[in-house]
This record gives sequence, C-alpha cells and structure tokens, in this order.
Amino acid sequence: MEKYLENESCSHSTGACSSRKRVYTFNVVVTGRCNAACTYCHYYARHDRKSIAYDISDELFETYMDFILYWSEKMPGRVSYRFSGGDPMVLKDRLFRLADVGFKKTGMRPFVLTAGKSLKKEWARRAHASAISHVFVSVENPIRPDPGAPDPFKVVRAIQECNSPELPIVPGVCVVPNDCFGHLYEICDWFYREIGSIPLICEMNYGLYQSPTENEWHALEDVLPGVVKDFFPKTQLNIFSSVIPEYAYGGRDPYLFDLNLENSHKMNRRNYKSKIDEFVQHLETVDYPRLDCSIEDCSWWKFCGNTKWYWQGDGKNPVDQKIRDYCRLKRILSDAYYRVLVDPEHPATCCAINTKGSIRSRNK
Repeated sequence: MEKYLENESCSHSTGACSSRKRVYTFNVVVTGRCNAACTYCHYYARHDRKSIAYDISDELFETYMDFILYWSEKMPGRVSYRFSGGDPMVLKDRLFRLADVGFKKTGMRPFVLTAGKSLKKEWARRAHASAISHVFVSVENPIRPDPGAPDPFKVVRAIQECNSPELPIVPGVCVVPNDCFGHLYEICDWFYREIGSIPLICEMNYGLYQSPTENEWHALEDVLPGVVKDFFPKTQLNIFSSVIPEYAYGGRDPYLFDLNLENSHKMNRRNYKSKIDEFVQHLETVDYPRLDCSIEDCSWWKFCGNTKWYWQGDGKNPVDQKIRDYCRLKRILSDAYYRVLVDPEHPATCCAINTKGSIRSRNK
C-alpha cells in the first residue's frame, strides 16, 4: 500500500497526476424519460421532467459516436461510453439498436446505467444479443431506501436472476445519505451476502447535499475500518470515489464527460472534430477544477490536484463549506484505508484546508 501511494505522484502545478493512466467515460444521455421517481435525482433537479421527456435523435447519436471514435484516436488513455438518462431501459428495442450502431461506428461496446425497474430475464436475453457489454444497476441502500426509487430487494433479486458471465448485470451506484453513515457496514454486508459484490457507495451530493453533523462524521470514522478490513480483500471496494479516486479506481485517473440530450456543446457532423479542445478545457476548468491547497505537509496533499465540480460549489451550498467537507472526507477515508492496509498506528490527519485561496472561479 505504501509503495502504491508513493508511486501515485501528483503535480499541483498542473493539477494532474502524472503517473496515473487516464480513463475517459462518455455519458451518452439517450433519453430524458424515466420510470422511477427518486426524490434526490440530480438529473431532474436540473431538468423539468416533462420538458425533457424525449429521446435522443439518430442524427445526434451518430454525431456523438463519431466524436467518441475521434477522441479515442487522438487522446491518450482508455475510452469507454455508457448509455444513461433518464433511464435507458424505457427505450425498449431501440436501446439495442443504438448499442449496435455505436459498436459498428466506434468498435467499442457500450454499457448501460439503469435503475433496473424493468429488468427481467427476457430483457437481459435481448441485451446479450446486442452489442451491450454489461449493465450497472443503481440500487437503493436497504436500510433506508428512497420512497420514489425501485424497491432494492426486488432489484437485487432481478440482478440475481439476470446476471450471467455473458452479460454481467451488477450493482452500479448506491447512495448513502449522511444519517446512514453509521450503517455503512450493514449496507456493504447485505450487498455482499446477496450478490457477492458491493456497489459504488456514493454520498448524497449535488443540490441536496448537507454537511454531516459531528455525530455523522464520527459514525463514519468508527465504521470505515471494519468495512475496509472485511471487504477490501474480498471484492472491489469503491467508496466515495469522487473523494478518493486513487483507491476506488486502482491507480487510474477517471474522468466522466456528459454528451447530453440538449447538445449543449452544439456538436454536429461537420464540427465534431474541432470539439476536442473545448472538451479538454471544460475538463480542466469546469468538470474537474483544480484544488489549490497550500497545506503540503498533509499526508494526502498530492492526491488533491483535482476535484469533481460539485465539491467546489453546487449552487445551493456555500463553496468554502463544501471544500472543507471534501477535505475532511478525504482525510477520514484515506486514514482508514492506511490504518487497515499499512500501519494500524497511523495517527489521524489533523491539518485541514484553508479555503482562502483554494476556491477557483468556475462556470457551471
């Protein structure tokens, strides 16, 4: 573990980690429709549900596929793309046709992100016959599921019935709100017992974010060592990956781009090749802005070169508070991993970010 961390050198002057291989995932929004009603959905927090209830056009979809292929040819790093929404499963047979078109154009098979409300064996059989490579199913945490989301117990049963080596159908994202931090071990244990793997554990973020209380911070500190100790050796453990991607992605440097229904990049078949510079600029200044922290004696300073955009302001929470919370999460999570995997006597990291001078102007 220590050797691994030492090898992950990062330059704050460039805001980029030099030794971590970049992984680019393009999030192709194929529909604005969804058959679930999760109350915390950040997509419908930013879009009117009725106004966005349409599907991607064939013309825009093929333009996006051309762009993804061109990116993969010109940019170093691994490239993949996924279909999301809304919920892609509402497209029914058209989803499979889009997958086949995407594979024919790019030579890469897409994967699907869904809430799994319509997941059945027949759908999995049709998906396997298409170019879809695998399916990530977002699942509610079983301790306190959202009332508008699909029942996690039904969704997990569907995953059990439909998952196969030919078409892996596995848990994707599980949102754990602050007041469930203390139940993190129970949540991970339930998933592991039921399906042998653990979803990406994600904090409640975007506009619904709230700073944890002191009791919630302490609950997270108390539960994390047991989670890492018992599950890290058994399965991929991806906890709060926007805070600690260096652990969650095994040394790779992940970046997610949205190719949305509204075509906000104004891309078309004539200009898509000229959009690479715009996307790179967007990545470095908007999607993953640099975090200018001067506390170089912090054990984790070199891993804080860039942050997911919402940690530097989401429109509803004070920017300086979110950055301080990000810093505290980073310290708690990293300390827990290090204590379990390297040095049980590792002391708590006490230095905290000074937000003055750490906040960069950004447009989102």
